[in-house]
Amino acid sequence: MLGYLFFVVMSTGFFLPIFAVFITDFVYGATLSTVGFALALYAIAKSCVQIPLARYLDSHKGERDDFYTLIVGAAIAVLYPFGLLAVSEIWHLYLIESLIGFGDAALMSAYYSLFARHVDKGSEGFEWSLFSVGTQTLSLAIGGAIGGVLGDVYGFKILFLLSGIVNLMAVFTLFFLYPFINGTRQESLPPIYTLPKGPSPKG
Repeated sequence: MLGYLFFVVMSTGFFLPIFAVFITDFVYGATLSTVGFALALYAIAKSCVQIPLARYLDSHKGERDDFYTLIVGAAIAVLYPFGLLAVSEIWHLYLIESLIGFGDAALMSAYYSLFARHVDKGSEGFEWSLFSVGTQTLSLAIGGAIGGVLGDVYGFKILFLLSGIVNLMAVFTLFFLYPFINGTRQESLPPIYTLPKGPSPKG
C-alpha cells in the first residue's frame, strides 16, 4: 500500500511545482487568481466528500467497500493528468479540479481506513512516520526534482503524460491486495511492518 501512494504522489510532483505557470501560459484568460480558485474548488470538493464517505465506510463491516472505493479514487487520479492535457478554457480547469477533489476524497478515505486498521501494535509511530515521510515528503521531493529537469528539457506536456502513465501502472499494484480482501476487518491485509520478536521465555 505504501508503494502505491509513493508513486501516486511522486507522479503528481512531476508537475505540481510548475502547475500555476502551466495554467497561466496555456489556458486562455487564466491568471494566478484562476489557479487559486481552481485549488479552492479542489479543496472544497474533497472536504465535502471525504469525511462523510469515511464515516460511511467505517459503518460497514468488511473491507470490500473500502477496496472498491480505493479503486474508484485511483481511477480518477489516473484520468487527472491526462485531463489537464485537454484543458483549454477556465471552466475546464474548474471542472477537472472539482473532479479530482472527489477522486482524492474517495482514495484517501479508503486508504486511511485500510492503513489505520493494519498498523502493527507497538510500531504505530514508526509506521505512521513511514507513511508521512515516504508517501508524502520524499515522494513529492523526488517527483518535483524529476519534473523540473524534464520540464526544462521537454516542456510541460511530457510531465502530464508521464504522470498519467506512472499513475496507471501504480493502480495495478492495488489488485494484488484483492486476494486478502475476504470481507472481514481482522485478516484482510498483510501487516505493513512487523517488529522482530524477542527470544521465547522458554528458550
